[in-house]
Amino acid sequence: MIDYIQITNNWNADPVSPEIELSMDEENLIMDIYLNHYAFENFKEGDKVKISFKNCQEYSLNTCNDEGYYYGQYRTNPKELPWGQFYEIKSGLDRNMPSPIVKINDSNSDKKHFIFFFKDETFECLASEYELEFYNENEK
Repeated sequence: MIDYIQITNNWNADPVSPEIELSMDEENLIMDIYLNHYAFENFKEGDKVKISFKNCQEYSLNTCNDEGYYYGQYRTNPKELPWGQFYEIKSGLDRNMPSPIVKINDSNSDKKHFIFFFKDETFECLASEYELEFYNENEK
């Protein structure tokens, strides 16, 4: 049984093309994605979220898509962890991420386990914390 906290409660990634951009800022992994402005009235086209994963130890951005997930091709199943959301995993899922894995540091301090399911890929990482910054790319 996987114990988790769902982070995407009043927002989520664009369901078709989130256009994931990853970059590093010292020990922090930065993810920029487009938001789902179709399902959430508080967002409009061009709205994005910048997710900063603080003191990121490692991450995986792999090719497991929604179809593969429902066919049981990932290490969790839809009954334990629903597809299409961003979660913090509290317990019940090992931290051995699928390939490819990008190691950033070997810090042994307590890291939290995050997972985000997108239409065409799945993201997992180990980091101290996350921060969200919502913005519109046309208004920067």
